[in-house]
Amino acid sequence: MSQGDGSSRKFVGLLPDLLDKIGPMMSATFSLTHVQDSRYGTLDNTGNWTGMIGELVNKKADIAAAGLTVTVQRANAVHFSQPILDSGLSIVMKKPTANGISWKRWTGLLSFLKPFTTGVWIAVICSYAIVSLLYGIILHCERTCKWVRTQFLLQKSDMKGNNIRGAGAEALGKMLHHNQAILKLCLEWNALGMLDNSFSLFCEGLGSNECLLALDLRNNQINHDCAIELSANLKRNKTLRAIDLRWNNVGLLGGRAILEMLQTNKTVSRLELAGNNIPSDILKSIETAVGQNEDRAVLSEDHKTKMMMLTKHVKQIESDKSLQMNDLMDTIEKQEDVLRKTKRTTTQQVAHLQEALEERKSSFNALAAKLSMTESELALQEQKTHDVEIVVERLKQELSGRHSSHNEDLRKERETRATMEAQLHKELSESSDKNIQLQSKFDDTERKCRMQQDQIFELKEQVTHLQAEIKIKGAHFEERIQSERNRHKEDLRDAEQIRQKEVSRVRQDADEVEANLRERIQQLEMTRLELEEEISRQKNHNMSNKLQHEEQLTIIKQKFQSEEENRYSQLEEKLRVTQLLKDEVQSRCNQQSSTVSDLTSRNSTLTLETETMKKRVEEMQQELAEKNAVTFAEVGKVKLDLNQALNKLEAERKVQTDLRDQLSDSDRKTSEQILRYREACEEKDAELDSLRRRLKSRELEVSHVREEESQRAKMLQMAVLNYCQNIPQSTMESS
Repeated sequence: MSQGDGSSRKFVGLLPDLLDKIGPMMSATFSLTHVQDSRYGTLDNTGNWTGMIGELVNKKADIAAAGLTVTVQRANAVHFSQPILDSGLSIVMKKPTANGISWKRWTGLLSFLKPFTTGVWIAVICSYAIVSLLYGIILHCERTCKWVRTQFLLQKSDMKGNNIRGAGAEALGKMLHHNQAILKLCLEWNALGMLDNSFSLFCEGLGSNECLLALDLRNNQINHDCAIELSANLKRNKTLRAIDLRWNNVGLLGGRAILEMLQTNKTVSRLELAGNNIPSDILKSIETAVGQNEDRAVLSEDHKTKMMMLTKHVKQIESDKSLQMNDLMDTIEKQEDVLRKTKRTTTQQVAHLQEALEERKSSFNALAAKLSMTESELALQEQKTHDVEIVVERLKQELSGRHSSHNEDLRKERETRATMEAQLHKELSESSDKNIQLQSKFDDTERKCRMQQDQIFELKEQVTHLQAEIKIKGAHFEERIQSERNRHKEDLRDAEQIRQKEVSRVRQDADEVEANLRERIQQLEMTRLELEEEISRQKNHNMSNKLQHEEQLTIIKQKFQSEEENRYSQLEEKLRVTQLLKDEVQSRCNQQSSTVSDLTSRNSTLTLETETMKKRVEEMQQELAEKNAVTFAEVGKVKLDLNQALNKLEAERKVQTDLRDQLSDSDRKTSEQILRYREACEEKDAELDSLRRRLKSRELEVSHVREEESQRAKMLQMAVLNYCQNIPQSTMESS
């Protein structure tokens, strides 16, 4: 605050006292003044600062001392010091002193409700609800009014053939002056050009309109004066795109006026002037000007679309940059957390070392005290010098021994530190070796998977061979059964039932084997993926999680081995069952061999059919082989796709790192450009100040020259007057 007026004004308060204390420390003096507009500082519509910030920016003041709030705009314009005071709001109430009222009633979670009664709080809540309701209703009404206004405004008007003239033209001019919604106006077959005064008012309204896009003035008796007035007012219009002036009497002067209008007005892109008695050269020049306006309009529209696309692209880039910056900030925060943890551990170690050093210092201090006591004893007992010297020598020996022991302790501590560091290095190397072993184990598991896939493929081939053999034997059985239908119907039925059961069993077993093998392949792939994820986690995690990963790997290996053993046992059981079935079939074939010997004559006729069946079986086997090849090819494609996806992810990571580097480079370049721009601005400000000084000096010189010329003119006037006064006197004397 300030006391006094004018030159005797004195500033009092915290900030003047601070400046008085800082002045001697900086060997500087301060002259305090008030701001002219009594403002802290804001940006006006022209982009200039007002108040204290404006005086700092315009270099009228060096320091602004006040309770200024720090904002982004102000921080970009000026430099703020560290805050000297943080102000806050608080509620203060009187401590109750009445009898029977305890202070505990006024302290608690709901103590802020005690200053007002329940009625006042209910009234506040009701008023808040009512005001918010009314505010919402008003906003809804405003939106509906805007919607109605935009939906029901007149945008097109057709007044063709109404013989509008005089007052009607004046009314149309006023309407165009005030209306801001109409886009197209048709005034064909009227008489607007009959009266020049009314048409001039119409033209004035057209010139002040800012929304009309198309105007039709055909057959309106517009002469050259009206055309001149129309072109003069169209120079001010910046929205009209199309004008139709056909079948009027514009003439030569009107054509020239329209041509002059097109030189200033660059928005008219369509102009019809047929039947207006305008010379051909003027019409051609008007057409060229209109074509240029059309090209300009097309270019402006293209420019707008490109600008929209660029703004969208810039926004996308800004969003991507913000996301990347957020990612960078997250990584930086994580690194800072790691550094803090390491700092804590180092500080703890340093604290332990300092404690040990302090203990040793205390022991040294004790020894120094003992030495001082011995010196005092030597001073008091001068007679016993020889004995005291012996004691001193002993003490020196003890001190040297302790010093050597201390040095040995220090050496041991250094050795222990070196051993600890070596152990840490060994642990790191062991961890890396373990990682390599894990990778080798993972490779072994992949090899085992491949071996299992090869075994599965061999089992599938065996199953297909078994199926083929079974089918061939079934064909033989069918041929024999057909030959013996007439004789042994019951035997044939039993044989067919048995064959069907065996075929169904074999097919079911084969399907089960294939399903189990497919499930096992999927399980192996899942386990492989899980192992890959676990290995990647082991690489990224700390050394503390290695034991857990090793336990998980052992569990997975046990599961894998158990599952393999179960699968092998199942396969052996199935093979044993198939062998039993084969033995049974062979026994039955031996039983029926006796019957076959009787039917050899009939088999010769059916050999051709068996050959055809064999061909079909071979074709089926080929189809199965092709299907298996397709499945293996698809599996290979999936693996290739996974490898490609991993490569893409690595490439994207590299791109992200490159983008981060580019962002850092771009930020550095922008900061350098900002510094250069500021330096250039300061240099330009200095040049402007020098130019202003030169202008002031020139103006002073010009004013001096003008004063001298005025004095000379006055002297000449005085001389002329004296000369004129002297001439008649001389003539009178001569006469």
